[in-house]
Amino acid sequence: MGKTLTDMLKNNISLFWDVESASLDPEKHKRYIIPRVMDYGTLENVKATFAFYGKQTILEVLRESPYLDKKTISFFAFYCDIAPEEFRSYRKRSSFKTWK
Repeated sequence: MGKTLTDMLKNNISLFWDVESASLDPEKHKRYIIPRVMDYGTLENVKATFAFYGKQTILEVLRESPYLDKKTISFFAFYCDIAPEEFRSYRKRSSFKTWK
């Protein structure tokens, strides 16, 4: 049987290396937890996150996340049949101009 989100938060030092993971509250900190799991988590982590939050909540959080890996954006755009431009992170990255 897979781990629950609470178990994952308590026991995943490598995924939440920069905070005390046991102190994370799944509802209060979902805008931190969801993007981190989707960018860096294992399949088991992703499954636990989907089981806890559901597809709709995850998509809402990811759409507004300021920083997402390109692969995460591509996967969720395909999985949810939406344009990558619907992700804040994609729009932010696309608007960045390099110096010439």
